[in-house]
Amino acid sequence: MTLREQLTGRLDELIANVVALAEINSGTHNPDGVNRCAERLAEQVEALRPDRVEMVPVDPTPIVTENGEQTSRPVGNALRVTKRADTPFQVCLFGHLDTVFPAEHPFQTVAVSNHRLHGPGVADCKGGLVLATEVLRHVETVEWGQQIGWEFLVVPDEEVGSVGSQPLLRAAAGRCNIGLGFEPALPSGGVAGARKGTLNGHTVVRGRAAHAGRAHHEGRSAVRGLARLIDTLEELNERDGVTVNFGRISGGGPTNVVPDFAMGAFNLRVGTAEDSAWIRQQFERVTARTAAAHELEIELIWGSSRDPKPRTPALDQLLADVASAADEAGLQIAAEDTGGCCDGNDLAAAGLPNVDSLGICGGNIHSSQEFAEVGSIAERVPVVVEVLRRAYRRSVA
Repeated sequence: MTLREQLTGRLDELIANVVALAEINSGTHNPDGVNRCAERLAEQVEALRPDRVEMVPVDPTPIVTENGEQTSRPVGNALRVTKRADTPFQVCLFGHLDTVFPAEHPFQTVAVSNHRLHGPGVADCKGGLVLATEVLRHVETVEWGQQIGWEFLVVPDEEVGSVGSQPLLRAAAGRCNIGLGFEPALPSGGVAGARKGTLNGHTVVRGRAAHAGRAHHEGRSAVRGLARLIDTLEELNERDGVTVNFGRISGGGPTNVVPDFAMGAFNLRVGTAEDSAWIRQQFERVTARTAAAHELEIELIWGSSRDPKPRTPALDQLLADVASAADEAGLQIAAEDTGGCCDGNDLAAAGLPNVDSLGICGGNIHSSQEFAEVGSIAERVPVVVEVLRRAYRRSVA
């Protein structure tokens, strides 16, 4: 019986394992839920007889409050499971525990219909965590697998940039030869090739309040200043490879008062390190110019960031392995460059070649329509196992 056939015969068990993780709310800022999810996943990997299972504390995530103050919010622990850490060839399998759905969100339960799951995090990325566990389960049954050391690193803060998990990711990159990531497959079923980088931040504008009727001319409107700032900065989208998006604004107050506070939150995408440096310079320049022109105080607060993940010979080799292994299995898993980013960006920046979207097939992630196809676990596990076997064989050739 092939591995795919074995897994197909166990789909009900795989469904139960995904549901067990997905019905624990693990919104990033619900650390208790994240920790319960980590504990449940640790129970699922016990059968692999790992050498070490660790719940690793992670630093809080920096945030900006609604009044423009910088503070932080706690996150849960990372889960790190390791086996044969002393062998020459090491692989890092990585994913994340957290979801975008907070504890108070109405999307909390999983519905099952013909091996399709509809629920929070079933694709992003709890189905992928179960898929990764099944890869390791098979590795432990084959002779060549005993020559491989592995680290299963699952972070609690990926959805907000993995700021606190950076030391864990960098350390894993230093120990391992390749990385295999279990973010959900792209909508086509493919995997990510190059990924853009990202920068996040806030523009906090402070003006001067005044009575809108009696002394409007004495005021300095923070709302107007923010509007002009956003309009100018969004024009930077004209540069190829750069995306500027202000996704949230706040501020103002009574309509008969010139508003003295406004704030915008932005997300930037960049194709290269040069793009990243350029966009930072432009934001600093436009912010300073707008503040001076309108007699405002504008604070530019930079938040989390990830470097771009470019195509490299090492990445291209892994992507070729994925495509070839998939073809042998009767599947088509092509590489597609994407504007999205994840922990694979950070691992690549730290020197670890990795494929980061080997997880479950599904769609509508980050929405209440999120779904996952559990049958794709049976299809993709053999592909990932073969990719790992080939990488190991090259290392000893």
